[in-house]
Order: sequence, then C-alpha cells, then structure tokens
Amino acid sequence: DDIQNPVVAGWLRRQDCSRITDGSAAVILASRRYAASWARHHKVSLDSVPRILGWGHRTGTMLLEDKFAASAEDEYVFPHLRRAILDAYDRAGCSGPTELDLVETHDCFSVSEYAAIDHFGITPPGKSWQAIEDGVVDHDGGLPINPSGGLLGLGHPVGATGVRMLLDGARQVTGTAGEYQVPNARKAGLLNIGGSATTVAAFVVGT
Repeated sequence: DDIQNPVVAGWLRRQDCSRITDGSAAVILASRRYAASWARHHKVSLDSVPRILGWGHRTGTMLLEDKFAASAEDEYVFPHLRRAILDAYDRAGCSGPTELDLVETHDCFSVSEYAAIDHFGITPPGKSWQAIEDGVVDHDGGLPINPSGGLLGLGHPVGATGVRMLLDGARQVTGTAGEYQVPNARKAGLLNIGGSATTVAAFVVGT
C-alpha cells in the first residue's frame, strides 16, 4: 500500500523502519562483594541472578559503502559484527546458536534482523530468509527472535534500547517475561548496533 506504507529508500518501506521514541534507562554496576551483600539482603542466591555470561564489541568504518568494500571478499556482509558475536559465544563458553533459547536483536530496520540471523550463525551467510520461511525465528519456533516485539514493535529510544534488550534477556532467563516469555529459556543472545553497524555489541545472558 503506497499510501499507508510508502517507500522510504530502496526496498525499505515505512513499516520496515522502527520509530524513534522517547525513553530512558540506567545500568548499575556493582562489585561482586556488593552484589553478594545485595543478594543476602534480598534473600536470594547470587547464582540465581541473571548475568552477562559473554560479551563482544567491535567497530567498523563510519561509511556503509566503505564497510561493503572492506567485506567484498568475505562471506559475511559485516565481518566485525560476526567477530563480536563469536567473542560473546567464546566468553560464554557457548558453541553457537544451538545453545541459545532466544535472541533479542536490534531490528531498527527489517533488514537488520536478516543480518542478525546470518551473523549469529542461525543460517549460513545469505540464507537468513530460510529461517523466516521455515518459522525457526517465530515465537514458537526453534530459536525465537525478538519475542518482546523488538524495535519495530516497541519503538526505539536511542541510547536506552541496549539496556532494554539486556533487561528483556534477564527477564527471559528468569521466567519473568510475562506474556512474551519463551518457555524454559536459560540463555539469551543479544545484539545491539549503532549507525550502519559501525559499532556493535553482542551478549549472552543467563543465570
């Protein structure tokens, strides 16, 4: 529908693009000693508190065309994004997406989810459409992506989005995600990007 869903650029239409929305978030970093004290005070085991099991952060060149030129001979469109995810897997002692129960990814545009599917290793490079066609990434699929609704569904408070994703991961692995809970979720993969994948951060969250 060219009226309700007009072309924005290239193949992207309005409904392929997340809305920039208002929002705020904060993260409190604590030493293990303080966290243990907090857990005792709240009568919970620190081992039951969700935590970042693995992380990866990489940066690429600023311009998208430069990224494409740099990856012309690589099987991945964004090799630095793939390396960030592999770093998170390695630090978490995770062999790959088969050990994840869900993924929350930065789908600022619908094409961003396609890139995430490839770069998480859910499909071989260039085959992300297959995971969508086969229902793998549906809420009741083998590896749900964005059960929260993602940026396209929730909106995108720039700067707060990454913290929101970490919170969603923590809720999922503790069974407190409510109506969008993935049953028996124990490990969540998270991917946040800035710009045209200029800066990328990947996490594995679990208990």
